[in-house]
Amino acid sequence: MRTSTKVIRVGAVVPAGLAGSFVAVIGPGFLPDAGLVLAFLGTLVVSLVLACGRLEAPATRLFGFARGLSPGQHAVLEPTLALVEKLGLAPGRVLVRLTDTDGLPATPIGRDTVIVEPWLVQNLYQRRLVTADAATAIGHAVASQRMGPYRFDLVARLWAFPRTLVFITIRQIARIFSWVPAGELAWHLRIVMGVIAVYQGFQTGGNPTLGVATGVLVAISYIAPAADRRWRAVVERDADRILAQRGLSEPLIQFVRWRLGAASMERAHRIRAAAATKALTSQRVDAARADQAFRGLGRAAHDGSNGMLCSTPRLAARIEQTCERTR
Repeated sequence: MRTSTKVIRVGAVVPAGLAGSFVAVIGPGFLPDAGLVLAFLGTLVVSLVLACGRLEAPATRLFGFARGLSPGQHAVLEPTLALVEKLGLAPGRVLVRLTDTDGLPATPIGRDTVIVEPWLVQNLYQRRLVTADAATAIGHAVASQRMGPYRFDLVARLWAFPRTLVFITIRQIARIFSWVPAGELAWHLRIVMGVIAVYQGFQTGGNPTLGVATGVLVAISYIAPAADRRWRAVVERDADRILAQRGLSEPLIQFVRWRLGAASMERAHRIRAAAATKALTSQRVDAARADQAFRGLGRAAHDGSNGMLCSTPRLAARIEQTCERTR
């Protein structure tokens, strides 16, 4: 599963990185050639530093639009962090996003950092959420981080940062002009504009390089989000299984129902199945241990010396206790 996850992630990261590089070249096009070379070399050096695990703290704040926890926020999250640490899902660093978003309550970023939404901390403080709910959100982010190839996450974000800024700008403009008829339809039919751009690039007086580049950008706008959704679905499934095995299946199911509504049936069924499989496995392990202990006590009673035979009633009592525990 890890190998397939990495392959799917490459399908999302590489096109986004190429698109970001193309946008970065077009954006500072007013710079001289030496300026473009220096900008590229600077980006490459920063990428190598991030790939080595350095400068992750400031990079996560920059790319995640987040800051560190205040003393009050840390006090509110302290029981939650203690619970996830007990379950073996403690994050290395917890940040809080500057503004609320429509995304998940806790999002992984980098190698060991988790960004929580401000409304999660506020609802936890106002007792609209319990510790198990917040622990489920943070634990799911950590499980996703461990299952997905996040080692070069910040490097990928760096190369795709120009594309991300363009995407955010376009999305905000689309929200402002959402009242325009057929605006959303025009975005979904952008492939037509890509085909026209490629065709015009090869006409007399056209620029084939610019036409092909525009067509590639349009194709990436379809490929990268699709690969990213597929990758997130695979990681989400594995993270659900980990949380179900750690005993957080019910809070996770409640969160899924609240977020997805009627569309959560299949995912909730998957979580319950993972929890049931874990419970059945634990019962089998306990039964095997009890059976092994029972056989060991029986052999001791049968092969023991006179002193051991004198303690047979004591052995019988231990056997009876073992049988009671396994019932």
